[in-house]
Amino acid sequence: MSPEGDDTGRLPARRTVAVAVAVIALGAAVLATGAGLYFAVGAGPEEAAVNAVESSSAVTVERLDGLTVVRSGPVTAETVGLAYYPGARVNPESYVPTAAATVAGRDVAVVIVDVPLNLAVLGPNRADDARAALPAVESWYVGGHSLGGAMACRYAAANAVDLDGLVLHAAYCDSDVSESGLRVLSVLGGADGVIDADRERESRSNLPDDARVIELDGVNHAGFGAYGPQRGDESVSTDPAAARDRVGTLTGRWLVEAPVERRIGERVF
Repeated sequence: MSPEGDDTGRLPARRTVAVAVAVIALGAAVLATGAGLYFAVGAGPEEAAVNAVESSSAVTVERLDGLTVVRSGPVTAETVGLAYYPGARVNPESYVPTAAATVAGRDVAVVIVDVPLNLAVLGPNRADDARAALPAVESWYVGGHSLGGAMACRYAAANAVDLDGLVLHAAYCDSDVSESGLRVLSVLGGADGVIDADRERESRSNLPDDARVIELDGVNHAGFGAYGPQRGDESVSTDPAAARDRVGTLTGRWLVEAPVERRIGERVF
């Protein structure tokens, strides 16, 4: 009888187990690689929308190490900075058009951060890098879209002393910033089919009393960025570019205005 097995052709138990383990390990590696590629290749951006911004003389787009800076003029101590986290599985470049509308005609700079595998939860402190990239800026806000907004809230809760406020785009806070002293703007889409509306409403208790919560009619979840339709979202007739302009313009105005009274549940446009 061969030492490799018996005369029936069966492998010894130890070798059978070793082969099984190797097969499982290979399968796990393949799945991990596939998952990595799935998340690494984020949705968007829509190149035409980004190219339109870059060809405009109204704003400047700069790409640094893992950061995209969108500004309308020189960055000084008077500039308001917004460190921005992308939504899950969305290419950060997809938010360039919205950022352009935010900064246009205003002394505001938006720094969109890259995150590992396009998941903000894997880069929770990337706002540190955004702030370090523009050391002249003295007034900083942090914000984000969807999961990126949730991570921005966590960052704000942990770093409130270094920030002036928080911007939520189609997102809600799972951390309590109600007593943080931060200004908070939450912009929601009236046609958002992705966000958990019940949890969003419940989470408003985590926001300060003077938080400004605004719902934009005709804007869905994907309307906050230029990355195309999103599964589970509502269909809308609103032009995507117009939706992004509304979100960005509203955000930019709020960033440079004086604090406002509480307007929870406000609907505009």
